[in-house]
Amino acid sequence: MGSPRTEAQVRCIEPIGRVISTGDRYMRSGSLLCPTDQISPKQGEEVKVLCYSSREHLLVEAGSNFPVREICKPPAFSSVRKCTLLSPQDCPNRKGPNRRENAPNIIQPYGKVIINRRPLISWTAVPGATSYTVQLSGGEVKWEKEVVGTTLSYPQDQQELSYGSANKIIVIANKGNDPIIDDTLVVHVLPEGWVRQINQAIEQVKSLGLSADETAYIDLDAIYMSERLLNDTIENLQARVAAGSFNPTLYRILGDRYVEVWMPQLAKTAYIKALQLARFQKNSGEVELVQERLSALSQSQLPTRTNPAQ
Repeated sequence: MGSPRTEAQVRCIEPIGRVISTGDRYMRSGSLLCPTDQISPKQGEEVKVLCYSSREHLLVEAGSNFPVREICKPPAFSSVRKCTLLSPQDCPNRKGPNRRENAPNIIQPYGKVIINRRPLISWTAVPGATSYTVQLSGGEVKWEKEVVGTTLSYPQDQQELSYGSANKIIVIANKGNDPIIDDTLVVHVLPEGWVRQINQAIEQVKSLGLSADETAYIDLDAIYMSERLLNDTIENLQARVAAGSFNPTLYRILGDRYVEVWMPQLAKTAYIKALQLARFQKNSGEVELVQERLSALSQSQLPTRTNPAQ
């Protein structure tokens, strides 16, 4: 059950890149790179490296050993102090984001930065509401849609969001013909050049023929998180769960991302699944990591807004 752990997963928790060509004396194509590694091209050859944080493809020429830490900077998201369920000490008011009770709190898009220009929109149900009005405006895009449930696929008859745009999503809960309460989220679509660069890096990784699980929770997660694309990495990890993954690390990473969008119940479910799989596979290192997160989550007494400002 599950994919075998790669060497880099054993040596470091957060790889910062991957070798994507032959030519190194010690590492083959597809090898993960840790900050303490070195690139050592063979005489007369060069090594191609993908750096996660910058999504750049770098060519390292023969001549000497090159420290990976100097070639690929560690991802910024791993060191930035954030207010999350597991880090209440980083919340400015120690209370976390405010939640409006019985409001149609917007769940998706997760976070506030996206690359999908036709995102799925979902929200929490409001007691007594008979319908919801979804309004979206940004750039040249402006539309309104009435919905009975709590999920709306982006309307195919509407223009997709513009690259580099800021877009306001408003969900209004209605009782009959009267509005009750609403929630608002502003999401930003990355510029087209950035989206193209991200997609090129993803295609490069996929061309290596790695396992789908490893690609999802290591490479794609790192590439998406380099721009805080929580929506894209969560949807990608969810797809692997739906495909039947038995990889405990994948579930732990998914739980971590749920924590960042203030969805404690989903985070707990993902962590518990990760713990069950790690114990079954006798993966003591993963068991310890997940238990730490479950303990921190149980001690958190912060308000649990579904999708706060990131």
